[in-house]
Amino acid sequence: MKFSSVLSTVAVVFATKSLAISWEEADAKAREWCKDLTNEEKITLVTGRENMTGVCVGSIDPIERKGFKGICLQDGPAGVRFAKGTATSWQASINTAATFDRKLLRKVGEAQGKEFYQRGINVALAPSMGIQRAPAAGRIFESYGEDPFYVGQCGLEVLKGIQSQGVIANAKHFIANDQENNRGASTSNVPEQALWDVYMEPFYRTVIDGEAGTVMASYNAINGTYSTQNKRLLTDSLKGKLGFQGFVMSDWWAIFDVEKSFGAGTDMNMPGGKYWGPDYVDDSFWGKHILECIEKGVFPQERLDDAVLRIIRTMYKLDQMDNYPEVNLYVDTNTKENAALNRKVGADSNVLLKNADNILPLKKSKKVKKIAVIGKDSMPPTLCEDMRCANGTLPLGWGSGTTDFKYVVDPLSAITKRAKKANLKVTSYGDDDAKKAAKVAKNADVAIVFVQADSGEEYITVEGNAGDRLNLDLWHGGNELIEAVAAVNKNTIVVIHSPGPVNVPFLDKVKGVIFAGLPGQETGNAITDVLFGDVNPSGHLPYTWAPREDYPTDVKYEPEYPDGGDKMTVYDYNEGLFVGYRWFDKNEIKPTFPFGYGLSYTTFEYSDLEADMEDDGLYVTLTVKNTGKVAGAAVPMIFLSFPESVKDYPVRLFKGFDKVMLKAGQSKEVKIFIDDHGLSYYDVESEDYVRPKEGEFTVFAGSNASDLPLKVNVLANGDDYSEDEAENGEEVSAEVEEDNEDSASEDEKDLKKRSYKLY
Repeated sequence: MKFSSVLSTVAVVFATKSLAISWEEADAKAREWCKDLTNEEKITLVTGRENMTGVCVGSIDPIERKGFKGICLQDGPAGVRFAKGTATSWQASINTAATFDRKLLRKVGEAQGKEFYQRGINVALAPSMGIQRAPAAGRIFESYGEDPFYVGQCGLEVLKGIQSQGVIANAKHFIANDQENNRGASTSNVPEQALWDVYMEPFYRTVIDGEAGTVMASYNAINGTYSTQNKRLLTDSLKGKLGFQGFVMSDWWAIFDVEKSFGAGTDMNMPGGKYWGPDYVDDSFWGKHILECIEKGVFPQERLDDAVLRIIRTMYKLDQMDNYPEVNLYVDTNTKENAALNRKVGADSNVLLKNADNILPLKKSKKVKKIAVIGKDSMPPTLCEDMRCANGTLPLGWGSGTTDFKYVVDPLSAITKRAKKANLKVTSYGDDDAKKAAKVAKNADVAIVFVQADSGEEYITVEGNAGDRLNLDLWHGGNELIEAVAAVNKNTIVVIHSPGPVNVPFLDKVKGVIFAGLPGQETGNAITDVLFGDVNPSGHLPYTWAPREDYPTDVKYEPEYPDGGDKMTVYDYNEGLFVGYRWFDKNEIKPTFPFGYGLSYTTFEYSDLEADMEDDGLYVTLTVKNTGKVAGAAVPMIFLSFPESVKDYPVRLFKGFDKVMLKAGQSKEVKIFIDDHGLSYYDVESEDYVRPKEGEFTVFAGSNASDLPLKVNVLANGDDYSEDEAENGEEVSAEVEEDNEDSASEDEKDLKKRSYKLY
């Protein structure tokens, strides 16, 4: 697969470790190493011991007799956690996703992997690959959006980058752990086809294409059975059908017994204790109880042998069994090169949502001489542990997916510095009082209002939000702040820091809106680069932005239940395959901003769409032209409609993309490949992926899910059309096809019923 993305140079070079060893070679070495282990030593390898009281958030004890140094596991998606400011505090994964840039995704993985390696950390607890079903869900910023294909592509690039440095990446959270309320006492009831076509897709890519070293079993139950106890998913599906060669670890304290969890295929208990705290350091559901179960015949000796083999095999695969660095979490790796990469990703992930009258980029003119910077979100943040407070600018959400910041470049400081270079005067008000803000903004030529909303993990409650957001409103009176400023300044620009969509009642009252997400330590510089046009914005939304009531599902706010019990919050995934834009297409709902939306300071034109079906997949070409006056990066997106023989399927599916840098007036031919798996759907009857061989695919191309001006048909069997049939492939304006609600046959209804398999 060849991609023609062009990336602005970042002054950073990564020494990629050679991972030429195959799983088969690693297996042979692991078997030789394991053959003289005692059962007590094997128990040591599968049961965490320090229970998160040591240096690493998870640890496996050394085996001195074997010269085995133990295993260190550490969060997470935004960089090394608990490093006391010595590690880079990267952007949230949702920002990396918003770049739609495979090269940047890989570079982020490489840079993060290098930081973990330099500290002697064996396992990086990333990437996180949940699907954004509901915008209020707390941890959506740790993953890559709503589309299964795209989440899988992002996870794949980051995982490959991490593992290129010799660090074991952890694909998580397996599976359907998409909300925080009662995550350890909830069941995600997922139809069978949706389970495989939507929620398994990112793991398919990272396990098969990425050779993931480990997968994390999630807190929740799936169709009534907790993930760590789900033999059908862990052993039959993940290890069996997908051929996963690495090891399965539990999420922290997601083990509730020994018989069901170890017997089901969970290979490592993290962090080892029954519950949180030092009192449970040597009190585990596993440990010696595994041997007791073997003696009683609950599960065979081979189950323990396989778990140990998987762990050691993975360490050989990633070349960790000899000469791996000693554990030292406080090696200083917060380098200028990493800061430059964080700044670039932050800038490239800014999504320009509105730019009326070309209010941006900012530059001095007869009409613009003075800028007002408004809002507490423009100010230096209070850096609480695990980001459990929202006071000042918001660089990350809260929970285990954050880091200890060494510094945060606040927007006001960065804008003030850049404005001086442009001979622009800056005035500011660093709080959220609407009346006082309006007084400051009134006499400025342009007002930039910084606002925020926050979310995170359920073990922390921030301003009444226990992980999941209570609503999609801006925090701290953000709407009132914007309206007050916009009422006195006709040139108001809004910058939003948030994990995901927010309500935008002010949209028609302001001239500019930038969604900045959660950009990490270089946040101020990243937004300033775009505001002043030093970087042309090229970010795109990796999810659909709409009012909360328009989505097919939502989070719940039930009282807390004991983890691992029979009393569960029930999350019915009744939308099935129709997550995100698929739901909006099916029901002809116009979102506020569609999946893939993002403006630029230039304009692009798409033409000459062609598609050729071959045995190995679909080859798509199109031409992209920069029709504006400045250089910029376009993201051509490819969507497919499947043949009519595939029943009850989404109108269109996102299946391909590229990022192309173009000078003003320049054109480029872009080639995008969709492989055999991308052309397949999960068939419930055959319990396998099936690629249609009859009928025709329709290929759509454009800039986002609602702007697909090009369309061409291609026969599923790869044959050429006759002359009459070929006329159907002409370029047309793509309209959302009507979904005939009355056409559901009895067979289709039966299929829906059969799709629910409880296990």
